[in-house]
Amino acid sequence: MSLKLTPAQAALIRECLLMAIEAGSGDAMVQLCTGSPKGDVENIRTEVARVPDNVSGSCTFTFRQLHSLYASITHAVVALPSEEDFHIRTGFYRENAIALANCISAAVRDFRSEP
Repeated sequence: MSLKLTPAQAALIRECLLMAIEAGSGDAMVQLCTGSPKGDVENIRTEVARVPDNVSGSCTFTFRQLHSLYASITHAVVALPSEEDFHIRTGFYRENAIALANCISAAVRDFRSEP
């Protein structure tokens, strides 16, 4: 499935993926936070990093990769104890992350319901 991401969305996703990668010293914590092994999450981050800083770009993901994106965003919202901590770490507000997670779930829902 292809997602068109704005530069801001891509930046937020990259930071959330990085937070999941840094969540623990081993692969087990990355899998808990994203549902995928660390190497797969790093590959997803590399794909998202291809979105230019000044224009929207499309990225293609498998359903499992979309799950990892969604999970990493929700992990970031839960892992940072305050709105201020979230903003300092990511440069965005939680409401931006929640909206992005909702957009991903809506895109999957719409894609899965197509005939």
